Amino acid sequence: MPYVEGLIRQVLFFAEDSGYSVIKLEITDTTEHSLLYHEPTIVISGFFPRLETQVKYRFSGAFVDHPKYGTQYKATTFERIMDNTIEGIIEYLASGLFKGIGHKTAKKIVDVLGVTCLDQIANDVSVLDSVKKMPASKKQEIYETLRKNRQLESTLIWLYGFEISPKMSFRIVQKYGPRTIDTLKHNPYILIDDVEGIGFKRADDIGLKMGVEVSSPLRIRAVIYYLLTEYMNKFGDTLIDKFKLMEYTLSFLNRTEEIVTLEQVQDIIADLIFEDRLVEIGDVIMLSYLYRAEMELAKKVRLLSSMEESIYEDGFLEETLHHYEQDHFITYTDNQRHAILSSLKHHLVIITGGPGTGKTTIIKAIVDILELIHKTEPMYKKSIKLIAPTGKAAKRLMEATSFEASTIHRLLGYDFSGIFQYDEHNPIDASCVIVDEASMMDVMLAKHLFQAIHPKTKVIIVGDENQLPSVGPGQVLSDLLSASICPVIRLTKIHRQATDSKIIEIAYHVLNQELPESILKQTDDFHFIKSKETEVLRFITDTVHHALLQGQDLHEDIQILIPMYKGPCGIDVVNEHIQATFNKQNALNKIVFGTKTFCLDDKVIQLLNNPEDGVMNGDIGKVIAIVEGVEMIVEFNSQQVKYSLKDLDNLQLAYAVSVHKSQGSEFKTVILPLVPGFRHMLKRKLLYTAITRAKKHLVIIGDLYSLRNGIFGLEPIRNTLLRHWLEQNIDITAPREPSLDDFMQD
Repeated sequence: MPYVEGLIRQVLFFAEDSGYSVIKLEITDTTEHSLLYHEPTIVISGFFPRLETQVKYRFSGAFVDHPKYGTQYKATTFERIMDNTIEGIIEYLASGLFKGIGHKTAKKIVDVLGVTCLDQIANDVSVLDSVKKMPASKKQEIYETLRKNRQLESTLIWLYGFEISPKMSFRIVQKYGPRTIDTLKHNPYILIDDVEGIGFKRADDIGLKMGVEVSSPLRIRAVIYYLLTEYMNKFGDTLIDKFKLMEYTLSFLNRTEEIVTLEQVQDIIADLIFEDRLVEIGDVIMLSYLYRAEMELAKKVRLLSSMEESIYEDGFLEETLHHYEQDHFITYTDNQRHAILSSLKHHLVIITGGPGTGKTTIIKAIVDILELIHKTEPMYKKSIKLIAPTGKAAKRLMEATSFEASTIHRLLGYDFSGIFQYDEHNPIDASCVIVDEASMMDVMLAKHLFQAIHPKTKVIIVGDENQLPSVGPGQVLSDLLSASICPVIRLTKIHRQATDSKIIEIAYHVLNQELPESILKQTDDFHFIKSKETEVLRFITDTVHHALLQGQDLHEDIQILIPMYKGPCGIDVVNEHIQATFNKQNALNKIVFGTKTFCLDDKVIQLLNNPEDGVMNGDIGKVIAIVEGVEMIVEFNSQQVKYSLKDLDNLQLAYAVSVHKSQGSEFKTVILPLVPGFRHMLKRKLLYTAITRAKKHLVIIGDLYSLRNGIFGLEPIRNTLLRHWLEQNIDITAPREPSLDDFMQD
């Protein structure tokens, strides 16, 4: 098909509402395949997203004579031509593929040899002699690596042109191999499903730059899937009303003008259902993987709950526990004894309770007694697995029990490609699995965990049902408790060492929706600072400064928890303020990417799973090096990870984090701003979770009205199917279409 190709020199007109564009193009392709045109520039009109100047594009269409503006080229399609760019080549040379080549050396090579440097080096290594102060060994390394990776080179540089980081680019190439470019040109939205860390926005940016039409069925499919996923992650539901999904889709696509009809959306939803990407039940739609996850999880939980009880006799267990109490000078309450004995006796048990009720104490007793019972089996101890959803929670569990603990992901052998080593075909070798902080498990993680548990393995689930539910879809702990599928022990007694804690007292006032006058009484471990919204930053600064003077560490001991990212007291503003105030000595030793600035010694948090580097979503680290302003090294629990500029999307400052991100962690001092600007987010479980993160000192800054909102605000109940499947005595692998009344909640 004939085309015109060239560099956009000027955007003469662009309509934000419709995308109608008039641009001036400098023609660069005069080959036989391109349309012949006698002028060096041409005016092109058509409907496009905002195109970039000084970037090469190819347009297909036809010449037209405009009565006022003369000859124009009316384009019907366009495509961005991804030639090698200086930035892409520098990123390629500094990507880590070439040993010892950093960003500075890569830039020097390109500055000296130009945009064709890679071809020059591959043809004759001696051209590197013109690059001063480069050792001969390094020249040879570059030459040999280039010769070996010529095909990889062109693919990576092409990907870098879309501002994809080197790490992500390598991940994409590993997935698609030599067909990477062809695959993505055919359907860039496939990245959303295939490559962890690439969501709709990134894939859509790539697709639009490649010339995908805004009304393309490929894009509409991706939008539907994106909106459904976003809905599930935002509200935690595992299902959505079908008509609500269609309404969201039309609103998203037709923001400025109607480019998609209701019929088109209905047809594509039908296609996605036919392809088993979505599941339709009555008037609701589910993502297929969530539908299957809830079914499979319910099936495995029912199987575990049906297994025979322990071979240990009740009398033997009671006698063993009695001797354990005597040997360790411990006297458990009746409630605690019941929890320990039930856990030893039954195959599947749930223990739930608030702060100060002794959940961790019970875990330690269970582990110690199991080890004692099996003392003649030297390998038995290793077969007991203590796990938690986050690294911080696993570390706390290990410190409290003196027993090895790990994250759920690590136990399951999760790797960088998104694959779990252990599953139903390769179960974990474990006699007993104890899951702490179970309220944080979403339905997908729970499914993977339970799939990998052998039917003969004892399972003990421990968590606080009153904490926030998981960040991801589902409410696993709540559904398991509601379904009464196995013995449940609720710990209610606050123990002596916790009764004097004002923090725990406030937590229970919140839980019980009480606001007594005594709640604001200042104590050694609690302060309420009355403040206007405009003064909150100053009081946060004063509180941090005071804690530092007390010998606390800004990275390890002090944590600001905030419900929202935006606004004058939001996470973003507070992080920038704390950085500028308490890390100003490193203000010049920084790295900048877009709106993000990181300095040496900054506290940062990882936003996406990065298992190839051993870092997961929610891990908090410290910047220990800035390399030439283009690379950064962050230390996470002695694990050092290198970030290039384009990897910085995966990080943010962590002096202040969301309450959800703090789950599973404890801090000596928690600073909690509560202001009217947070009113839509302030709910009982969020406030309760934030308060219970404080170990030694809690400081609430704000007003009584906002505290009241948090205490009396109730979160909407999540809509899920898990409880329904757990309570159905049917073969859940058989086709079914339950009534909505069975599982829809108001």
